[in-house]
Amino acid sequence: MRRHAGAATQTTAGLLGPATADGLRQARRAGVGTAVTLLAIDLLYVPRRRIRPTYLLDAAMQAGWLTAWLRCGRLTGSASA
Repeated sequence: MRRHAGAATQTTAGLLGPATADGLRQARRAGVGTAVTLLAIDLLYVPRRRIRPTYLLDAAMQAGWLTAWLRCGRLTGSASA
């Protein structure tokens, strides 16, 4: 069982990529893009009654993620300079 856990850890680390400034910038872009997309879906489709009002809780969480990502730094940081 331990062998499987080690392999899973190595595979996950490989998928995430190195923790470089460029990798973090890409992760931030993906995180912000995903949060904006899901927030827009929630805010557009709840009033139209296409999805349940409980998705407004998800909208609040996406707003929280956006706040967290934007507080972590700018999308175009000077790390590559």
